Amino acid sequence: MQTKDFVEFLIEEHMPVFTLEDAVKILHYGKAYTKLFLHRNMKKGIVGHVERGLYYVKTRYNEYEIASHILSPSYVSMISALAYYGLTTQIPRVVYVLSTKRHRALRNVSGFDIVFKRIKGEMLFGYHKESDGNIFIADPEKAIVDIYYFNDVSDLDETVLDKPSRIDIGKLVLYAQRSKRKSAVLKIAKLLKEHGHYIHAKRLVREYDKTRLLIK
Repeated sequence: MQTKDFVEFLIEEHMPVFTLEDAVKILHYGKAYTKLFLHRNMKKGIVGHVERGLYYVKTRYNEYEIASHILSPSYVSMISALAYYGLTTQIPRVVYVLSTKRHRALRNVSGFDIVFKRIKGEMLFGYHKESDGNIFIADPEKAIVDIYYFNDVSDLDETVLDKPSRIDIGKLVLYAQRSKRKSAVLKIAKLLKEHGHYIHAKRLVREYDKTRLLIK
């Protein structure tokens, strides 16, 4: 199989990342020759290296597609997702990925660092597939909740909350409630209040208090 056919197969099968074993099956080569094939294409700048045994096609996939397919389940979130939606004034060089699994940070993958943050299974919501099913990414509202959930630095362009809001305020409230983290709930309620969403802010705190009592 030629390199062109190999790349086209990966694109058709929606495989932003692939393992050495995947390549062996696709190429129908032995393991040794497959490694040589990949090495040659890495030198040509066609194939990139994610980590040991894991690769991507440099000429086709972007950092979001690559990052969201390293672990399963996982999704791109926080400042990285905000940048994707144009909801931040920052241009991050880090892609944050949330998953129920642990993984070390990866450096300089397609020009970006990829940082993984572990979440509980109950926080695995509020994300979807984009770009022909190749990107798993948080809804903008969930990206905001995840930032406050991890008490990370928020680079949210807060003008998106000005009326009329560029995000779904009701969904933001719902996602904050589902996080069940007091610090996140209170900070988001404060943010809503500062931008004139008083009813939603009060509802968020009230519903959080009710949920906490039920849990007890």
